[in-house]
Amino acid sequence: MPAGKKNEIAAIALDMALRTVGAAQLPSELWVHVFGFLSTTDKLNIRSSCKYFKKMVDHWSLWKGNTVVLKKLCAYTSQFWTTLRRRKISSVVVQKASLKEWKLLALSLPWLTTIAVEHCFDVKAFEMLKQFHNLKRLAIRRCRCGQGLSDAIVPLQQVTHFSVCEMHCAPRSDIISAVSKLSHLTSLLYHEGNHPIPRQTFHLMLNRLPHLKHLSLKMGTQHGSLPDDYFNISKTNGFAEDPHVGQPGLTSLELLDYMDPTLPEEALKCLPSLQSLAVDYRDRAVDPSRCHLKTWLRELPQLAVLNVAKGHPVSAYAHSIPDTVTSLTLQRVMVEQKDMKALGKRASGLLYLHFDPCSYNSGSSIGEIPKLFPQLMTLKMR
Repeated sequence: MPAGKKNEIAAIALDMALRTVGAAQLPSELWVHVFGFLSTTDKLNIRSSCKYFKKMVDHWSLWKGNTVVLKKLCAYTSQFWTTLRRRKISSVVVQKASLKEWKLLALSLPWLTTIAVEHCFDVKAFEMLKQFHNLKRLAIRRCRCGQGLSDAIVPLQQVTHFSVCEMHCAPRSDIISAVSKLSHLTSLLYHEGNHPIPRQTFHLMLNRLPHLKHLSLKMGTQHGSLPDDYFNISKTNGFAEDPHVGQPGLTSLELLDYMDPTLPEEALKCLPSLQSLAVDYRDRAVDPSRCHLKTWLRELPQLAVLNVAKGHPVSAYAHSIPDTVTSLTLQRVMVEQKDMKALGKRASGLLYLHFDPCSYNSGSSIGEIPKLFPQLMTLKMR
């Protein structure tokens, strides 16, 4: 059922209950269940209506998965922190916090599992992260920390998801060293710098991440192509005695700011276990002969999810999409009616389709999409 419909039903039920009996006469469990169907805005409106509802709306079960953005932490009152504790908030975004404010956060919400650090200019602040013993997901964005990041990251061995983006004044070697220290990572988003990580450095880093399953890379500009074995770290030697290294079995790969021929046609041949591939091209591409995606797709027998933004016309790779794909996203791409028919033949088992083309000349054929994909359960279009 759509979220809007759920909110409408919940609002009607709430109004009927209030008209029939007093709020206090209904069990609190019932109220919490009803409030669970409301949007965040509606919940906050209900919360401000009376003290009785204020306590119920703050029930922790109503705030699962919510992320709170924290600015100027020292300005928050003790009641604010009490409310966050009552809701058991476990995910926060911390912006421009001083060392003193980080200490306050560690005292107020020591159980945090997800922290995004933004605009931090003091490397000592990163040392406070070790106070969060339940921390599993860490993102560092637009921070200036110079040297010292690697040492601050060492204690965070429990982190499984790490994201780094747009660092300032931080040497690449220090960032790579920091990432390599997190040996239990299952997900890495490395969106740093304007050029790909050199092959040898890249292999050394991946060799230290034996549990990695999802990798997202900002590719940037590259003169010529990277080596064919860029993703094949099994050939890297020199660590045979180290129990902390090994060949990662990547199941998900995302390439951002990408343009051919940065990665060669053979680049993904060594990733047969890949189940999800996302390619976000920097711009449109007009020469189908330089489309490496069509070759990559032929080497991925287990691929289930394919997301493509910009880049080559769909005609360049439509006939190469594996029949194992059940989820397809096409954004800002050139698509013609014949391409959709080709997709229907190649991916007839499609369950999810997000279709947002920059050019599609046959609007009358939109109604044919359900016929082309008879098993389709979700269609998203613009």
